[in-house]
Parts: sequence; C-alpha cells; structure tokens
Amino acid sequence: MDRAAIVFVHGLFSSSETWRDLRAQLSGMPGIAQEFDLLFFDYATPRSSISPLRKIPNLDTVAESLRSYLDGQPVSHQRLVFVTHSQGGLVVQRYLSRMLAEGRGWELARIRRVVMFACPNNGSELFLLLRRSLMGVIGNNQERELRPLQASVQEAQRRVMTGIVHARYVSSDRCPIPFMSYAGESDNVVSHSSAVGVFPEAAVLPGDHFSVIKPGPDGRLVRALRGNLDKALLEPFPEESVSGAPTHAHSGARSEEFLAEHEMFGPVVVRTGDSTTPFFIHGGPLEQLRGIDVIASSENIYLQMSQFFKSSTSGSLRRAAAVKGAGGEILEDVAGDSLIAWLRTNARYGLPVREGTVAPTPSGALAERGVHRIYHAAVVTPVDGTGEYIVNPHAITRATHNIFEVARRERRELGLHLSSICLPLFGSGRGDITPDRSFDLVWGALMSELSDDSDSSWSIHFAARRRRSFDRLRERLLAKQAEHDAEHGMA
Repeated sequence: MDRAAIVFVHGLFSSSETWRDLRAQLSGMPGIAQEFDLLFFDYATPRSSISPLRKIPNLDTVAESLRSYLDGQPVSHQRLVFVTHSQGGLVVQRYLSRMLAEGRGWELARIRRVVMFACPNNGSELFLLLRRSLMGVIGNNQERELRPLQASVQEAQRRVMTGIVHARYVSSDRCPIPFMSYAGESDNVVSHSSAVGVFPEAAVLPGDHFSVIKPGPDGRLVRALRGNLDKALLEPFPEESVSGAPTHAHSGARSEEFLAEHEMFGPVVVRTGDSTTPFFIHGGPLEQLRGIDVIASSENIYLQMSQFFKSSTSGSLRRAAAVKGAGGEILEDVAGDSLIAWLRTNARYGLPVREGTVAPTPSGALAERGVHRIYHAAVVTPVDGTGEYIVNPHAITRATHNIFEVARRERRELGLHLSSICLPLFGSGRGDITPDRSFDLVWGALMSELSDDSDSSWSIHFAARRRRSFDRLRERLLAKQAEHDAEHGMA
C-alpha cells in the first residue's frame, strides 16, 4: 500500500516537542496510524548564539534543510501533508517558493495540502516586542523575518500565491497545492488578519498562540485536522499540461452576439427558506439598468477597475457611474476614485486583498437611474508576467456571501434602503470559469443567504451582456425554480 505522511514543522524558539500532545492523540486514532507516517522536522532556532563558530540560520537556509530532510527519507511517500505552527508556515512557504524558482514544480506534486496554525503571514508587532524583551534576541536572523512587511517573506508569499494556491496545472514553475490557515481565537501574538493573510481558505479554532495546537476536550482541533487529512488523501494529483486550453475568455465568447438594448426576463419566484424570492435576468448594457439598489462588479484582487473603453462589467460600470461633460468627457471618475479611497482607507492600495473581499462605493451618475451603490468583488487573480487571469471558485462563493454582509451593514449603519442586488456571472469573462459553473457557485451561496435571512424583502437580478448567456441564464433559472418547487411539493 502506498504510504502518506504528515510533516510537522514547528515555529520560532521551539522544537518538535511542541507537537507532543497532538502526536499522542493522532497516533492512537484509528485510520491515522494506518494511513500516515508522522514526520517531525526540527531546525535550529535558538534565541541567540554566542559562539563565533555557530550562526542562527535564516529562513532560506532552513528551507534548504527541509528539502534535504524530505529527500533523505527512507520511504518515498506518495502523498505529503505539511502541518505547521507559527514560523513553521513561513518555512514551508519559503521551501515551496525556492522550489518553484529553481524550476522544480513537478517535484511538489505529491504535496496535497498545507495546514498552517497561527502563521504570521503579515508579521506581528506584539511578537516583535516580546522577542525583543528576551535577552539576545535582537539580531536574530529568524526573528528579523517575522517583523511586519518583510520583503523576503512577501516575495515568497507572492510566488506561493501565484504558483501554488492559484495554479491550475503543474509545470516547472507552478504546482497546485491547497492551503488551509487557522487563527487562534485568543491569539494575541499573531492576529487573525496575519494568520489568514491572503490565503483563500481560513478558519478560527479555540486557543491562544500556543494552545491552538493542543488537543482540547471539545475535539475541534483534531476534527479540523482530520478533515484536512481526509481531503489530502482524496485530492487529485495535478494535471501536467493544459496545452491548447483557453486561458482567457472562452473562445466562443468573443464571437457571441452582444445585446444592444436592455432585455428583462422575470420575475421567477423561488422558495427560499420560509419565504419566496423573485429573480430577474437582465440582458444588454449595464448602464441601461434602472431601479436596482446594488450592482456588483467583478474586479481583480488589487481592486483595480477596468478602463473606461473596456466592454467588461467593471469598465461598463465605471463609465456609467462617471460624471460626464456635455461632450461626453469624464469630469469625475466616481467609482474609480471612490475605490482608490477605499483601498487607501483600508491600507491596501497597491497590495492584493483577500479573494472574495467586497468594497462598496457610490453609484455616481447611476443614482439618476435608481442605482444606489456599486459593490466591487475581488474574484479574479492576475497571473504574474502574463496577460492571463485565474479564478478560485471559492472566491465566487465568498464574494456572494460578502455582498449580502456589506448590504446588511450599510442598511444598518448608513440607513440605506437596499433590497435589490444585481450580480454578474463572476469569473466567466477572462477567468476561465464557464457561465454554468459560475451560476451554480453563485446560486449555492444565494440559497444559503436567502434561506437564513429573516428579511424576505430581497429581489435578485442577474446581468448578462451576451445573447447566449442571457438565454442560458433563463434556462438555468427556470430549472432551479422547478427543482425547488418539487422539493416543497408545489405544483
């Protein structure tokens, strides 16, 4: 039987002893011992070194040591899962980054998951103060890289996000590997935002910075880890090539007929929880929409809108929201400027935001048509050095959920009477997601939001600029209505 292995990587000023309690529990669990070997990578991480013959290794050196450790294993495991604590997550990220930089992406294909606990992806100010209070810590190579916004850490993370997390196939410089980040509920050493970083999959577990990896009586840590291990055993190995596959918009999309004038289909009433929700489909130019409170726009993870001349949803909304002069010239770029202001306020200008983030802006000139807000959803990730884009399906569902969260907050805090939301088919333009797949992802998130919402006043609108997409949306919506009617015994 082919063996799998869990590789545990500890954090700063620690050792493999930090995994003692978890190791004891996992070793006694049915299935774990039969399916996984437990491997514990140790590396030097002293507080200080007074010997002139010894130095404290930096993360690059530790990453090389990790590679030697894996290469030197007596058993060649078919599947590997990395489980890390604190700085250990940065060690694994540095290892993966260096492997990609050396063109060794194919060698990473057996790694089927990375699970990080309390990893300081964005550094930690508090931990910095604590470290500096310890004798001899100042000047420690590893401590220095845990400070906020370290260039070496950010560069490794950038390569990991592009070449690992968002990769869709394996090659010399990329290999898809799922990441899962956990923050400690009471962790005052590594904040929630730092533990999550820009990784798309994240959750919170009980405990502080150190107890988050200690099994508790509630069993949440072990259940969470076991869930990740089960997924790693089932995770398919990545494809080696996508030669000939489309990397931008689907080839047929370029020749589809654009709808020159607004068309609407609906309402289609669907039962959602204890109430019903009307759904509509709109075809044609977005600037012709009227009486919809919120229009959502698909943006990249830098939340940069498309240029005015682009035919994309983002470019069309930017153009429609702008205040124009008598000759059509742009006097005020309302949506674009407001989005930049949001990024500056949230200290993300020039930096990526987490996938699924939703930034609200005023609607500008669209207010004259009864549109109150534009919600910018970060769902598209540019691929460095190319004109290609990729979309993580989780970004679509997370963005849909966040749109409702923002709308409810703006209702409450700004007193806005928001009841109608218009959604595009996220990722179905240049994101290489089919319209049907996008619709299914959005629909699943919509059913969750609408079924759990005690306020039944929402109406949902879908936007399509092309005839084929408009017709396909109509077919899918009617099919969903029939499914829900059958589930609720309605004729």
